[in-house]
Order: sequence, then structure tokens, then C-alpha cells
Amino acid sequence: HGEQLLSVIIASYNSKRTINDCLRSLENQTTDKDFEIIVIDSSTDDTAKFVKERFPQVNVHQSQERKYPESARNIGISVAKGEIIAFIDADCIADKNWIHELLKAHQSPQPVIGGAIANGNPGYVGWAAYFCELTQWMPGVQTKWLVDLVTGNTSYKREVFEKYGRFMEGPYSADTAFHWRLCQNGIRLHFVPSILVYHRYIDNFIKFLSHEYFHGQSFARVRVEAKNFSRLKSSTYMILSPLIVLKLFLRTGIINLKNRIYLLHYLKALPLFMLGIIFWTTGECVGYAKGWNKANKENT
Repeated sequence: HGEQLLSVIIASYNSKRTINDCLRSLENQTTDKDFEIIVIDSSTDDTAKFVKERFPQVNVHQSQERKYPESARNIGISVAKGEIIAFIDADCIADKNWIHELLKAHQSPQPVIGGAIANGNPGYVGWAAYFCELTQWMPGVQTKWLVDLVTGNTSYKREVFEKYGRFMEGPYSADTAFHWRLCQNGIRLHFVPSILVYHRYIDNFIKFLSHEYFHGQSFARVRVEAKNFSRLKSSTYMILSPLIVLKLFLRTGIINLKNRIYLLHYLKALPLFMLGIIFWTTGECVGYAKGWNKANKENT
């Protein structure tokens, strides 16, 4: 089999601190199958130079302007040679069987397969950040169907991009919009927890809160654009946004009670987690307000 079966794409922005462990984990895979690694880098901290020196087999593409993850991933898709295109983040560490499990899962006809994200940053802030963003994809559960996956551990058969286009350029959460689009077209997203990566999350308190705020705002913006929200719908979501706190709290609580792998950590991190979802919700509310203002301007 001369051509490469699998392309692994890593979007990188100022990730010199974490990318070494990520690439090292890909070097130490248990598979004997060939795969290519592509790093799309728009850093200002010499990450590209570092990768080229340490990992000469990695294919590095540099961009002078800052690329958000989805834009970087789109560049990766355009240069990838594999029939299966997998993504991992520069701040993730792949389990040693990651490639093996991923290729095994892709023997099925499923076009989109996502894996579990374990917490690789066990501090107090790290756990709170993990529960704010990644509870739905924690390890230790059964395989299931989902409406969204984390692109930091998701793989696609190439035809998905050929048929449905690429990720929305620009904002954070654009992968979510892509997954919604696939679901609307009847494509099911398969979650296979044996495909495992460890994600090293934010461990700084202020950074954590500002990230949640920013992420909430990005999510609202993507939702408004992808689902074509009217002014009424945007303002309704804005008014009801305090209920988002309750919804997120209940959802994460229920998932952690059912799947007890991280229950103790969840209970310990609860106060900080609550603060995180309040910041997320505030951001989301601002995002809907901006969407509403945009709709207003376009209609006047």
C-alpha cells in the first residue's frame, strides 16, 4: 500500500511548550502502519523552527498570519494525502494505541469517528476547565452517537470534506457548526472512547475565566450564523441565558453521576466549575447581543 492511509493534522499557535509531548506521543505509537504528520503553524514563538529541528519527519506548513484552529485545519486538509484525516491538538498527548484504535474504528463505514478526551492537567483549575468544556467526551463510557465531537480527537474519511466542504473559517467553535451541518445531512457522528487523548488544559485562574467567556461568546456567534437566528430568536436566547447555567450544571452533574470515573474530581472542582459556566454564559449572552445588533444593522 504505497499511498499513506492516514494523515494526522495539528493546528499550532504558540505551542512550543506543549507540542514536543504531542509529537513524541505520536512517535511512540504501537502501530506498524504508516501515517503522515502535518503541523500547520502560525506561531510567533519559533514553534515551526523547533518542530523542524526536533522532528524532521513532520511536514510543517507555516503561515505568517494568525490562523484560528479551523482555518489551520482547512489548510491541513488541502495538503493531506491520507484517505483518513485525523486531528489532534498541540496541547494533547495521544494514548499509545491511538492510531491503532482509530484505524480499527475506520474499518467500519462510519465517515466521522471521534474519541475520548481525558484530563491531562490534574490541578484544581485544570479540572474545572475540563468539566466546563469536555464532560461529554470523557473516557470510560460506551460507544454512542453524538451531535458534536471535539476536533482535538476526531477523524474523518476524506470524502466527508469532498462532499460537504470544509470548516467555517475564523471563529472558535466552527467545528461545531460543521458537525451540525453533517447531522442535518443525515451523517451520524460515532463516539469511540477507546480512541483516547489526554488534553492539557488551562491551569491559570484568570486565563480560565477569560477563556470560558471568550468560548461562550464564540459559541453564540457560530450558533447565530450557522442556524441563521432572527432578531427575535437572538433576543430570546439572550433573555433566557441565565437558564444556560442551570442546564450546563445539570448536564455535567448527571453525566458525572452516571459515569463515575471523575466524580470525586468533579465534586472538588464544583465551586470553580460553577464560576466557569457563569463566565461562559455571560459570554454567550454577549454573543447573542452582538448577533442581534448585527441583524439590526443589516435590516436598517
